[in-house]
Amino acid sequence: MSRWLQRLAVAGACSLAACFGGTHIKPEERDIDVPVLDLAFQPAGALVLDGLYESVDIQGDMALSWRKVYYLFSPNGSYTAAALGDGDAGPAFTTLTGTWTCELRGLSLDDSDPLPLEQAPGHLRLSAAGGSLVLAQRKLP
Repeated sequence: MSRWLQRLAVAGACSLAACFGGTHIKPEERDIDVPVLDLAFQPAGALVLDGLYESVDIQGDMALSWRKVYYLFSPNGSYTAAALGDGDAGPAFTTLTGTWTCELRGLSLDDSDPLPLEQAPGHLRLSAAGGSLVLAQRKLP
């Protein structure tokens, strides 16, 4: 490589580094996943759900068919969800929209029987006979 090309490459690298040098992300703005095993879950009780949640751990029979799950809860009692699963034709998203309620016995979607719901800072765990789903709260872009 000629000296001129080397200088150009170094100058370009320095310019690129200067663009990122002053970037600072506040800790509360970072999406850092805490290992699920380190979370201390407690019963959620009558929780008001609000915001976007993304699956970070799927256990049991649920893990056999679901790869990723997203829920967007509104405090007015509505939700929308998308789950990426493995179907006969390959991976596909399934979407749902409906209503939710949360009481001492757990979370009920669309007037179903409540499922046990637990919470840890920034996380929810929903349990059923077929396994459990741990969701991390995310910021909407």
